[in-house]
Amino acid sequence: MSRVFDAITRVDLTALFDSDRAGDTAETDRAVLAAMDSHNGFVATGFPRSDDLEARITRMLAFFALPEAHRMALATRRYRPDASHCYRGFFPLPRERGWAHNEIFDYGPAVPSRAPEGHPVKVFLEETNQWPDPMPDPGWDREALALLADLRRVSVAVMASLARAMDLAEEDFMAAFGDDNSTLRILHYPPAPDDFVATIGKDIPESVDALGRRIITKRHVDACVLSLLWQDSVGGLQYEGRDGQWREVPAHPGALSIHVGRALESMTGGRIAGTPHRVIGTGRDRCSMGMFLEPMFTAVVERDGAGHPVTYADHMKDDFAGLDIYADVMGTAVAV
Repeated sequence: MSRVFDAITRVDLTALFDSDRAGDTAETDRAVLAAMDSHNGFVATGFPRSDDLEARITRMLAFFALPEAHRMALATRRYRPDASHCYRGFFPLPRERGWAHNEIFDYGPAVPSRAPEGHPVKVFLEETNQWPDPMPDPGWDREALALLADLRRVSVAVMASLARAMDLAEEDFMAAFGDDNSTLRILHYPPAPDDFVATIGKDIPESVDALGRRIITKRHVDACVLSLLWQDSVGGLQYEGRDGQWREVPAHPGALSIHVGRALESMTGGRIAGTPHRVIGTGRDRCSMGMFLEPMFTAVVERDGAGHPVTYADHMKDDFAGLDIYADVMGTAVAV
């Protein structure tokens, strides 16, 4: 196959953080919206601390060098039945092939966002963070929380930029992000087995380009509002535009790729579309990071067919309902 993928566009976000240009963001706002319309996402540069982004994330990735027993001590209930947590923590390589060949560590803000009283998601989405003991390095947890806070600031600035570009009431729109609700995820992709399949069906994944790369994480759209993604120099991330064409997300030092989750598509009535994406690889070891901006669990993200409000807590309940472990937990919560 000789196909070559075009690259998605790049947007400099400097104006969103430059106090000397406060209020002079119209050009950047238009560029952000245009990139979402044309490519379903963009590569962002010019945000605070972009110069040491690689070093900060590399320190976080030291987690995967911990002994397996230390990592598994943080595994969620889905992988360790005696665990008390099922949302924050470690997700080891999947037992069954068919989705993605990676291991994951998730954490959120120091104080979890609060779900509505009596809501089924409350039992697991309000979990506190699970930190390794010992830490990969002294102060690793503090650095992890600082990175999350800094990336959340970038994501909130992009959200406000989109609101201005769409002529929405910015203050009302941004009220949904009144707490620190968010998730930071680090990922490690060891070389996938030759027979690994990350696509629907039983066939060996197709080679998608002249380099012989193949799909290692199948096409999906994130559940959150906005995703900020970093990948190491191996690269492999691709976005699918509204035209149905896949585009390469280049790996650049000091850059983040930004795309849309299903919650933002709901909040904008489809004006901004969720971003289908996938990962392709050549068998090389790969690491990446995702920061996922989420509204408050009590925030209304859409109305159902009868006009009733659907909160982000409802949105997350529907997203997790298909997974047995979460269904069991939520069913227990409802019974209690």
